[in-house]
Amino acid sequence: MIIHSFAPVLDIPYYYPCNFPLIHEVLHRQGSITSLALLAASRLYCLPSCGDNGFVKPYFHKLDYVEPIWEMYGQQELGSFEEGQTRIRQHIGEGGLFLATGTSYHLPYCEDYQNPEYIRKHVKQGSRLHLVDHWIAVYGLEDEHVYVYDPVPSKYKGKVAHGAFHDFWKGNQSIPELAQAKRKEKLRTFGTMDIRATVKLDSAGYRDMLTQALTTQIEEFLAGRTITQGERNYHFGHAVSLQLLHALHEANEGEQFNEMLISGLLFDMRWSRYFLRDLLQESALWLGSPLDQYAREFSDIIARWEKAYNMLQVSRMKHREHWKVQLTGVIKMLVMDEWHWYESLRQSIPQADCFQRQTVSMIGQEHREALLRIVLDSCRELNAYHNTSIPLGEGGNAPLYGRNGQLDSLELVSLLAVVEQGIEDRWGMGMGAALSEIAAASMPESPYQTVGSLVDYLAQQWSPAGEEDARC
Repeated sequence: MIIHSFAPVLDIPYYYPCNFPLIHEVLHRQGSITSLALLAASRLYCLPSCGDNGFVKPYFHKLDYVEPIWEMYGQQELGSFEEGQTRIRQHIGEGGLFLATGTSYHLPYCEDYQNPEYIRKHVKQGSRLHLVDHWIAVYGLEDEHVYVYDPVPSKYKGKVAHGAFHDFWKGNQSIPELAQAKRKEKLRTFGTMDIRATVKLDSAGYRDMLTQALTTQIEEFLAGRTITQGERNYHFGHAVSLQLLHALHEANEGEQFNEMLISGLLFDMRWSRYFLRDLLQESALWLGSPLDQYAREFSDIIARWEKAYNMLQVSRMKHREHWKVQLTGVIKMLVMDEWHWYESLRQSIPQADCFQRQTVSMIGQEHREALLRIVLDSCRELNAYHNTSIPLGEGGNAPLYGRNGQLDSLELVSLLAVVEQGIEDRWGMGMGAALSEIAAASMPESPYQTVGSLVDYLAQQWSPAGEEDARC
């Protein structure tokens, strides 16, 4: 069983994450016009962002945007390899790609294949790497082989033996030496997920979405937001440039020179600019002049940033005098020119809204505790009248739904109906939409897994009158 019509793109720029080409192919097969550039822009990969430590990476979920292009749902671990094979056959039989997550350490065509360096680089002291699952798409299944699409970084489309695919699919958790590696997401065994378009884009819709992506990028960059969560600050857009200038100023003032911070900011900020360059070039193809001119101008800005980084490295190695002052002057001029370029771009593109934002609720502890009582009381009622066995003694950790849950889908719907009624009884108003119909796909994990995750979801999505701080 194989999808013979599957002819995906293999020549993907090296800086794209492994999941974006797969998402592109899934959405394309669902009838939506997509591009890698727009997918990246929808997650704000075009926007420079960093933490206080100068670590540059996309922080999409620190901002308040909803998923504008696609959403992930049904993310789960399957119970066995045999169950996985059944699911693969079902997907392919329906003409769809099956997405699987695992470890590149067991992929024979990959440079990571049983390479000790793969393990060492994740567990060595001071490593800045975080262990994540690798995505591939399955487009065929035969008795001895699985056909996979894995464009980043391997540029591979073809077959692997069942045994190799099995070892890949067991994931990084199956490698004992990686137990101490830092993780930024849950690692899964026999992991899979489904992807769907939030809106299927035709030609007109695609043009509108490109304009929204550019508008969002421009407004966020010029706003230069800094978001504080606990003791950490996250900087976006122009604020990242200001962080770099601040670090250079401290170095010139004779304060402790954070060489790694300055070098990291200069080097890593180029990734976001590569993604913006791609978005500009894609937009120029669809929206026309003058975006082609702005794309060329921005390529020149990128070249100047890369030249500044090279200046830093050469000056340090050759111990040149006054290089910090000279570099600061170069960066100041570049930051100012980039700012003016953004202002000019804002005046040149059609008027459009930014991506839609979430309603951010200011939830107090008292409100959360009230929601917790409502959910636990609803679970107690379900146990009494539906013969379910939710372990209420575990409180917020009590499992509800999913692999470790106590409820099937019908019982979950019943519980959510009781919870919604409890909220209406408590505050005199409903949720505005049935809980069982609220889309949870944009969240990293299903909100229905435990009592606590359901309470968190309720607190995030809704609050009684007078407790909302809506942002448009």
